[in-house]
Amino acid sequence: MNNPDCEVNRRKFLTTATTVSLATTLGINIARSTEKHSSDIKFIDTNISLFQWPFRRLPLDNTQTLIYKLRSLGIEQAWAGSYEGILHRDISTVNQRLAEECKRFPQLVPIGSINPTLPDWVHDLQECFHKYQMQGIRLHPNYHGYTLEDPRLLNLLKQVAEERRFVQLAATLEDTRTQHPSVRAADVDLKPLPELAEKVPGLKLQILNAKPRPDLIDKLSNVPGIFFDTARVESTDGVPALIRRLPEGRVMFGSHAPFLIPEAALVRVSESSTLDAASLHSVLSDNAAQFLSTIHTTKSSPPEIRVKSHDSQYTTTANTPAGLPSSQQLEKYRIWDSYFTPSHSHPGRDGSSSLIAEIERALPAINTGKFKKLCYFPHVGIGTTSDTELEQKLKTDPEVVMQPLKRWPDLLMGMIQLNANNLRGSLDALNRWLQDGPMRGVYFPGGGPAALTCTHRNFDPLIERISELNGVIMQHTWFITGGKRSPGGSTPSELAVLAQRFPQQKFICAHSGGEWERGIRAVRDSENILVETSGFDPTAGFIEMAVRELGAERIIFGSHLPSRSLGTELCKVTAAQISEADKRLILGSNFRNLLSLSDD
Repeated sequence: MNNPDCEVNRRKFLTTATTVSLATTLGINIARSTEKHSSDIKFIDTNISLFQWPFRRLPLDNTQTLIYKLRSLGIEQAWAGSYEGILHRDISTVNQRLAEECKRFPQLVPIGSINPTLPDWVHDLQECFHKYQMQGIRLHPNYHGYTLEDPRLLNLLKQVAEERRFVQLAATLEDTRTQHPSVRAADVDLKPLPELAEKVPGLKLQILNAKPRPDLIDKLSNVPGIFFDTARVESTDGVPALIRRLPEGRVMFGSHAPFLIPEAALVRVSESSTLDAASLHSVLSDNAAQFLSTIHTTKSSPPEIRVKSHDSQYTTTANTPAGLPSSQQLEKYRIWDSYFTPSHSHPGRDGSSSLIAEIERALPAINTGKFKKLCYFPHVGIGTTSDTELEQKLKTDPEVVMQPLKRWPDLLMGMIQLNANNLRGSLDALNRWLQDGPMRGVYFPGGGPAALTCTHRNFDPLIERISELNGVIMQHTWFITGGKRSPGGSTPSELAVLAQRFPQQKFICAHSGGEWERGIRAVRDSENILVETSGFDPTAGFIEMAVRELGAERIIFGSHLPSRSLGTELCKVTAAQISEADKRLILGSNFRNLLSLSDD
């Protein structure tokens, strides 16, 4: 399968990449055009895993299916760890199975698992490097029960550096809020990493799945040999922000597939339109190729990146989408976004400046996704923030609240944030903003001073009035592993209790409860509850389960822009293994029907 006629060495690859314009090389700039393309230079995914995730089946957990998906997206090489390395204690056979599986697929670079808390872990390390000729290893300190201050880890890193190989350190695998309650693993504390790295000359370490704070990024930027992937970097401009804070070449594309949807990571890299062509190319391919080129190589080195010539027999699937469907297809979906969150907690001291700036920040992604309408949740001066001066301004100067709607009248609609703790003020706000004003419904928050569990009897008169005004109700919900973090928060189960009291009223269960497997089940028998799709990682299989258990008619798309990314949220639906008719329902038709509106 390694045809020398269609492969070039890594140095030739890098030379070619610098002499061909990115417009030709990548075929697209994802942030400016989602047209179907045929790409010459292929991407490198530094973060995938093989075999089965321990807690549920994933749509792409078959290696051949996963490879087909990656190749269809233009990903020609992927660095593969093993899910078995998380919980299995027989690490030797874990790495053996990984090596054997990767031999079947020349696109894969095997990355062995090492657990330094096991007896004789050094033997496992030597097998990875000398028996299986692996170029790197992957560590899971949170699942294996050690910290970055453990002396065994320092010993391991020194041995890896002496071998001139690399380390991938998984900061996390899953949002701690949605983990299985019997197997909870806090995110790895990365604060000791700068000091640790300084003790290991020649260390090359990539941090996977991290959402690091800016102060830690700044510290790590001064330590050579520390790299990041993009798998869980969030917000519409999160990847460019990370690149700006680090020295050149330190950010490499990673998808965390198949646990996360690979399309989401691909779109996220460039949806903000702020990265130039050279930076896009570096993140998607060059940085990883250069990283591997400095690693000790052997006769069993990982496969080289192939560059497709015009007469090559190797081609990707014709007209492959680059993470998103074509712009024409996105137009056909007529996307209406039910959960747009610019300056969600505070619009600015003047009542609107931060809100408007955040809307402008999201516009590149909105334009890329071809959104037709977005619904946001303005504060209206009834105690939904802790800023008393702001609350008074919003209450006495409604024109401040109206500014975004007046500036973008064809793009925006609103649902006011209600405060069930302030019953009189909320009823007055309903009359002002739903009966006499332009708002289409209400939003009940899950945190802050306005949060109140939705089974509270204060909700009853509010729901009655909202129903009289034909308003839509969006209720924030989360099932959080370990229990609620806000006493006023609500779960899907609690929303189901409220919905049973008002069977004629439609409710939207925001975020599908976060831990969507439980959330979907909790509202399954409540026909007057629809689930909303945003607010959590692009975990594979979510939409498929929701369609199967609820029907596509009970699912509504939300983007959570700009704090979440277009890739994260839109790809949950566009990449799902469901029909195009179901996608159209979820992305727009259901919300329009709920609002009794049309965009025709």
